[in-house]
Amino acid sequence: MARLGSVRRLGFGALFCLLSCSTNGGEPPLGKLADDAELLSFEPPPEDGPKLGAIANVTPVLERPTRTAREIGYLHAGARVTRSAEPITKSKDCPDGYYAVYPRGVVCLNQGATLDLRHPTLAAMAIQPSLDEPLPYAYARATADTPLFERDPAQSDAVRALGRLEKGAGMAVVGSWTARVPDGGPERLALLPNGRFVRAADLGAARLPELSGEAADGDRLAVAFVVKRGVATFRLGDEPERVSLLDYHAKLPLSGRSREAAGATFLETTNALWGRKKDVTSVVARKDFPEGARKGRGWIDVSVGSGTLVLYDGTRPVFATLVATARPDGKAENGRFGTFEVLAKHVTHLRADPERAGERFPVLDLPWVLELSSGQLVYGAYFHDRFGVGQASRDFALSPADARRVFEFARPELPSGWHAVRADGERTLVVVRD
Repeated sequence: MARLGSVRRLGFGALFCLLSCSTNGGEPPLGKLADDAELLSFEPPPEDGPKLGAIANVTPVLERPTRTAREIGYLHAGARVTRSAEPITKSKDCPDGYYAVYPRGVVCLNQGATLDLRHPTLAAMAIQPSLDEPLPYAYARATADTPLFERDPAQSDAVRALGRLEKGAGMAVVGSWTARVPDGGPERLALLPNGRFVRAADLGAARLPELSGEAADGDRLAVAFVVKRGVATFRLGDEPERVSLLDYHAKLPLSGRSREAAGATFLETTNALWGRKKDVTSVVARKDFPEGARKGRGWIDVSVGSGTLVLYDGTRPVFATLVATARPDGKAENGRFGTFEVLAKHVTHLRADPERAGERFPVLDLPWVLELSSGQLVYGAYFHDRFGVGQASRDFALSPADARRVFEFARPELPSGWHAVRADGERTLVVVRD
């Protein structure tokens, strides 16, 4: 993970558009439907065409060049995407014009975009998400209750108080700036993706959870995960003989054999050692499959009761890991279980409520988010390691490395430069069961 001290320093003017450029006020969720009938024909630009840049926290990508068109994705400040050479059309609501972007959709320049690739916001937000790392940004945790700042429009070298973040709050950091704080002198501030600031001295680097799941061996999947501390492996003779302690979330490839000894059930590992069944969470491939499970179509199987998640290609298991979610409580689950679809993917969920994760502190910038038709989210948790154990939220939290793998597995593919994309056509299924 990038060190907090390595993020980009910036000047005040670069932040103006990030915080003030309009995206038509209230930001509609991905997939809002159009309410007019105006349809203009246009072709997507070639992949190697000229670029436009995003200078707002959320720059919508629309299906059509009309004010009420459906949003099919969005860009985030600093992103650059290929555009058409000329605007498709201009309108009263978009006087600077709608440009086609690659590979589909349009962007209105008046909704947080620019053709000036030297725009200061593009320079300030040059740190773009890393899509091949466990986390897309450097992440930090608040080491104490700390003020949240925004730029002070009346003073070019100062910030003003916006609110407070509780100790433990999690956030991504994409830059730094030295500015005067209220009732004080200059301080080094950490820049958050939404253009707000936090005192750098009040932050510490987030500790990355170490869990990583297990890829299937061909069509075979049989693995156990250690879900508590102090778990050991054994040799089985007349009495179980302890061999060694296992790390929390260690993986044990299983042979498929089990034995009873000393009043407990033991599972054999592929290196001829044994682990107590009650100490681990075991995952084996399903024998029954949902309708629509066929070769070439990926789907995701989540067991809330066992706290596991498995990726499938048709009937073939691909990958298994642990997931954290609220355990069934015997009460009405309000549609929690069933077969759902992935509606959208977000590199980080810019619109998620900071209380969404159900922790005692706010969590910003949830990474690798899948938005499900049930209303639940799948995301990477950089703020706890309770995978396979449980959490307060009924969403599904994975380790960051596993969440990135699931994010890549699910359809649709994220277009280059986009921060979020809505699923069209055949969607990835997610089966949630007890």
